[in-house]
Amino acid sequence: MRKIFASTFLGLLAALAAYAMPSIASAGTEHNLTGYAWSSNIGWISLNCTNDNTCAASDYGVNRNADGTLTGYAWSSAIGWIQFGGLSGFPTGSGTSAVNAQMSGSNVIGWVKAIAADGQGWDGWISLSGTNYSVTLSSLSFAGYAWGGTNVGWISFSCSNDNSCGTSNYGVVLNGDATLDVQSGGSSIVNQSAVPYGTIPTFIWTLTNLPSGTSCTVSKTSTGGTSFTTVSGITTSGNTTGNALTNATYTYQIQCVNGANTLLTHQVSFTVAPQPPGFDIGSSDSVGIQVLNSGSADSQQKNVFVNTVGGFSNPVTISITGFPTPPASTTFSYSLNGGTTFSANPTPVTISSPYSAGAGFKMRVTRVSGAPAFTNNYTVTLSGTSSGYPTATKNIILVPSAFNPAFQEF
Repeated sequence: MRKIFASTFLGLLAALAAYAMPSIASAGTEHNLTGYAWSSNIGWISLNCTNDNTCAASDYGVNRNADGTLTGYAWSSAIGWIQFGGLSGFPTGSGTSAVNAQMSGSNVIGWVKAIAADGQGWDGWISLSGTNYSVTLSSLSFAGYAWGGTNVGWISFSCSNDNSCGTSNYGVVLNGDATLDVQSGGSSIVNQSAVPYGTIPTFIWTLTNLPSGTSCTVSKTSTGGTSFTTVSGITTSGNTTGNALTNATYTYQIQCVNGANTLLTHQVSFTVAPQPPGFDIGSSDSVGIQVLNSGSADSQQKNVFVNTVGGFSNPVTISITGFPTPPASTTFSYSLNGGTTFSANPTPVTISSPYSAGAGFKMRVTRVSGAPAFTNNYTVTLSGTSSGYPTATKNIILVPSAFNPAFQEF
């Protein structure tokens, strides 16, 4: 980190004493970044006038906005005002992003500029991320380095970067924050472009150091795809589980308000891939049967079809894989071919997909005279298998109704 000053740069420094601060809409305590960054070339950079109690004379600061952008002004006694936001004509550099300063997840990307550098033989640009360096945000504290070229050099956002904490406890912090993450299987899916179809998301929000009386809301802001039930009135960290995701690009946000003021909004996005080729054999279904005091009775017939997606056309073998235990003195048998042959474990039926006529499923109940009343529902599980694809299941529920014939003379 060498200190390099060209003659034109020395002229810039001399001119800064009379350089007036640009007009700022809000600053000081209205900005949520505070603290100091450090450059061995130019010294301290203040992110908020509350650092040195100068707000009455020079009201400045940098703010992280609801959309993740960083706007406002920082101050250096060496190079003057450093502008965040409202810039254009960005330079190029290895690994840099040609955008105004903004959050991208926990990373800070883009450019800021020492505006007094114009016309002084120096472009004033400062990059917040590039190849092998970046500024990051974690637990309300910024860390890492920005790069300001040979005049400014490396800008450290935390004493942890150079192991100077304890001797020089400097750093840039965010005053209060709320974060939102979307996970599957314990891993974040935020910013992913091919989340698997059918993923069941877990939404996790974390509130840190927010003022008393703050309330937050988690909602879905994008259209299309799987719906989401807004969670409001959040005052502590927590989570909720959503429904299986269909193909769409999703954006969710956490927004926190205190009275009439919106404190922060944080958004996360990801894209769910189209449903891959596959099949299912429907959801749960029921069959009715009138159960006599003795003898046998057959259930209604249910036709089991293979529903295909994504061009799936393989044959599917349907088998009965889950058998209920019948009540005392009662036996169950089954038919999968829609005919009159019943057995305790019928031969599987192969259905060609698509456009199959399906497999006819029936149950037979045989009871011994005087057996206990048969009133419970019983579930049979059917499974569909096809090479290279996950097994699909369907539950068939036997719903009995008692029928006791009576004879009367007229």
